[in-house]
Amino acid sequence: MRDIILATDLAHHLRIVSELREIAASGYDSTNPRHHQLLICLLMTAADLSDQTKDWHSSKHVAELIYKEFFTQGDLEKAMGNMPLEMMDREKAFIPELQLQFLDDVAIPVYEIVAKMFPEAVEPYNNVKANFRHWSRLKDVYKRRKPASTSSLEVFEDDTLEDELEIEQQA
Repeated sequence: MRDIILATDLAHHLRIVSELREIAASGYDSTNPRHHQLLICLLMTAADLSDQTKDWHSSKHVAELIYKEFFTQGDLEKAMGNMPLEMMDREKAFIPELQLQFLDDVAIPVYEIVAKMFPEAVEPYNNVKANFRHWSRLKDVYKRRKPASTSSLEVFEDDTLEDELEIEQQA
């Protein structure tokens, strides 16, 4: 049970991801207790990150809620005289870039492994990759329009950014 709870800890996931890739490549052995344990961990992580598999607007909304929570934590850390992580510092965080890094380093590999182990689960993997492309375009639009700014929550609050994304996508 402890390992299942720990499975939602990304540090734990990063420690086991190479084993998960190996299982995905060589095949799951239902008689192997380690394979069983790793599969449960993978599925817990996938469930924990499932907001990344939703449509763009839903995924972006969840990201906004998460960053608001991060920034509240960062504000508290600053008030205590500590230096928060960049992703928790509203003055330093550039959300599109942080999201791209998170998707590339964590979410895409998780759902890629899930899709390899369960080919019928390719749709969530494709959705995560589509959201990666949306964040990438949003980053480009934002940087083009506001090259000197890394204002954190503005990427969620400026509806004209989304309008420009839609225009670019149609072109």
